[in-house]
Order: sequence, then C-alpha cells, then structure tokens
Amino acid sequence: MRTKLWALFSTALLVTGVLHAQSFPNVRISDPSLSAPEEVSIAINPKNTNQLAAGSNLNYFFSSTDGGWSWNWTQLTSHYGFWGDPNLMFDDSGILYYEHLSGRNWQDTEFLWRIVVQRSLDAGMSFDSGEQIGYYPPTMQDKAWLGIDRSQTATNGTIMTSWNEDDLYGSKLPKDSSRIFFSKTTDHGETWSQRVRVDDWGGDCLDSSNTVEGAVTATGPDGTIYIVWSGHNKIYLDRSTDGGKTFGKDQAIADQPGGWDFVVPGIFRANGFPMIVSDLNPKSKFYGRLYVMWSDQRRRAPDGTGITDIYSMYSPDGGNTWSNLLRVNTDTAMNHHFFPSMTIDPVTGHIFLVFYDRRHYLDSETDVYLARSTDGGQSFDNTRISQSAFGPDSGVFFGDYIHLVAYNRKVFPIWMRMDDSVLSVWTAIVQDTGTLAEPPTNMVTIQATGSLALPGIDFSIAYYGHVSIELFDLLGRKVSTLLDGTYGAGEYRIPIPQTVSNGSYFAQMTSLVGIHVAKINISR
Repeated sequence: MRTKLWALFSTALLVTGVLHAQSFPNVRISDPSLSAPEEVSIAINPKNTNQLAAGSNLNYFFSSTDGGWSWNWTQLTSHYGFWGDPNLMFDDSGILYYEHLSGRNWQDTEFLWRIVVQRSLDAGMSFDSGEQIGYYPPTMQDKAWLGIDRSQTATNGTIMTSWNEDDLYGSKLPKDSSRIFFSKTTDHGETWSQRVRVDDWGGDCLDSSNTVEGAVTATGPDGTIYIVWSGHNKIYLDRSTDGGKTFGKDQAIADQPGGWDFVVPGIFRANGFPMIVSDLNPKSKFYGRLYVMWSDQRRRAPDGTGITDIYSMYSPDGGNTWSNLLRVNTDTAMNHHFFPSMTIDPVTGHIFLVFYDRRHYLDSETDVYLARSTDGGQSFDNTRISQSAFGPDSGVFFGDYIHLVAYNRKVFPIWMRMDDSVLSVWTAIVQDTGTLAEPPTNMVTIQATGSLALPGIDFSIAYYGHVSIELFDLLGRKVSTLLDGTYGAGEYRIPIPQTVSNGSYFAQMTSLVGIHVAKINISR
C-alpha cells in the first residue's frame, strides 16, 4: 500500500488574505500528486472512531487512524475493473465496505455490467477483490449506495444497496429505459442476494431528470426497508415488508420542480438526488422517524433563473404521512446551495447535512456548510465549515456528490474544492458538542494574529524550538523557503518576498510537534 502522508492542518496558521475565519479544523485528505480526485465518500468505524476511511474517483482509497488528522492513500484494484462512484461504510462489527462501479474503460465490453463491493477486515489495510451485484448483461448498473439495518430485530446488521440500471447509458431510443434495483447481504458481504426491482414506472437512459436515479436505502424500527430516488420531477418512496423480497407501489412523496438535473454556474453538472435516514435508537425522542432530503430549483431569482436550495421533511409513521417541507439552508440569499448529503448520528439521533453554499457571494465563489438538527428535523442550524471560499471551473468535471458520516458526536464531512482548476479532497474535524475539536496532544496550537498591510504570514508559538515555513504552489511544488530557524515563544511576522509572483499558494509550517498548512493568496 502506498503511504504518502499529506495532512494539511489549516487552523493552525493564519495567512494574510484569508477572507473568512473558520469554525472547525480543515484537513486536506488528498495528496497533491493525485489526478482530479472527486465524488467522495467517507466512513467511520463504530468499533474505533479514530479509524476513518474515504474514497474518490476513480479508485482512490484514503485511511486515517488518528481521527482524521493525517491520512494515507493508495489505489484499489478489482478483477471486475474499477470505475468510480465510490461509497464507503463500516458495519457495526468493524468490517469496511467499498462499493463502486465496474469496468476498465468506456470501450470495455463489460463496462458497467455490475456493481462491486470490496471488503476489508482490517480497517482498510487490505481488501478482497470484491463481489459482483446486479449482473444482468448487457444492461449497465450505475449510482449505487450502501445502507445498514440497525433495527432491534432479527435483521439487524443486514447490509443493503440500491442502484439504477440502464439498458444502454446515454441512449435516446424509446425502447431503452432505466430502473431501480435492490440487493442485500446477511453474511457481512460474503454473498449478496439476487437483485429485486423496486420501481414501477422506470425512466429513460439519458442520465437526466427523466432517468430514475439516486436510490438510497434505510430501514425502520420493525425492519421495513425504505428506498427513495428521483425521476419525472418527483421524489419517490417505496418499501418492502418482507426483507427486500418484494416492494410495493411507488409513492410520490414530494415534487422536485425542474427535476434532479439542473444548472449551477461554474459546475460541470449538478444534481439534487434525495437521501433517506432513520432514527433507530430506542432511547431517542424521535425513535422511528424517517428523514428525507434533496435539492431543487423551485425558488426563482428576479430574472427567472432557478435558485438551488435544499429541502427536507420527516415522517413519524413509516412514510404514511409527512411533515411540511422545510428549507434546510436558512439564509435568504438568491444564490445556490447544492450537492447536499445527509447522515444521522445513530447514538444521538442528530441529523447532519453537508453542502456547498454561495450565500455570501454574487458569483461562483463557494463555501462548504454543515447543517444540524437536534429537534427531529423541525429546524436546522447552519455553520460554515470550510476555511475559505474557492472558485470552481465549469470546464473541469467536479463530480456528482459529496458526503459525511457521524457517530457518537463525531462528525466528518468530506468534499472537493477547486483552486486554479486543481481538485483536492478535504474534511473538517467536527465535534457535536458546541466546542472546537482539539488536535492530537503531540501538535502545537498556533494562534492567529496579523494585519492585511503587506503580503505576509503572522503566527505565534508558545514553545521554544525549530520552525520552518515553506511555500508550495497548488500542484504541491516547492516555491520558496520563507523561514528556517529556532524561535522562542512569541508572535512573529514574515514577509512574502517580491520574487514570489502573485497567485495562490499553500504555506506549510513545520515544527517539532506538527505540520500546519493554510492557503495564501498574493495580490500586490
């Protein structure tokens, strides 16, 4: 396994020119050498919450053993091929599942013929080659998502997945259609059940709003299986009361005006797929409640263009009735909030959503926000969690989703950012306690000070020792050494040399107790 470490701790150092103070430590997961990592997923091990796993297109795997402060990476392989759409999950026994599409390239004769789930019994140190799901050649399987049954029933621990099948991806022929399917494993992923069709109607194969897509699975307290997806400008729900052997009649539980495929400026393509989670903790005040969220463009700007917002609702009775629609993003700005992902902390019952947000900007500058509900989905607070805004480039594929996971008040969102058309993967260290996460005890805490008078870096240290500060471009190439020496406790300022051109960089501070990195924008 390749084990390059590239942990960028961005709370530790203030760089002159950063526009917005952050609330939570940001850590860069991806190595600068990686090529365009996007479509990210993250998982936490309930048996050891310091163990985290993450994935991104096409076959990257990242792991952390210290609660997300530092990461290793490698690239996985499978004899079925590896074609992205990663989704990762630990079960309650500590087994890690990495689900992805199959194939080696677009010309592969078996391209997308199956969903693949690979398992790791050692928290990501090694993986098996994977089991195939949904194999029905020559149909093409796409956009799968994992779920787990945490009900207090005999089905507890069942791992489920749902996805959409296309007769031929991208086909405009009326004879070609899309469908939603389901499969499960009751032996921790060693074998999977035969696929079962879920939807009644189907859709086209154009990978757009009339394609049925974005299927996500959850279970209720009695083991009932629920699946939601998008299609035909609706959010659909279906359920199975016999363990996934059969499903009932599709129920349109919400409108999705304009469909799930819409335009967000600066983004190669955007979607508003739904997600569903359930509260299965018998001690929770909201035990048994189902939560569904998605995004759409029902709200309109004065010029008539759609504004992307995030919506949620809940059901207290197994999907028979639903609450009124609630807009999750709490601002009134006429700008976009997109790529939401939702999870539930199975211990506290708190609901979390992560999403991109432009409420503070008139252009395509983008922040990352975390929304939380502690009252059963009746309201959400919103907190900006990204260190600074970034500007995406619509000419660079940005992926189709981001993700987050929560367990016992530890919350780990994962997202991509783009700087000068270069993609990177990030997380934030979030504690659901109302306080900031603390770095490991072997790391120094750097307090931010400084002014905006001239390009430079202000920092303070509370110990005596060696400190170096180096400047890297966004591709990870070293540009300059700004500082290298021994310093005592105090506050310091170092200027940026005139020989360093205007542009965006990363400043990396290395001391006896850690590495701390932040972005710097030089504009003289």
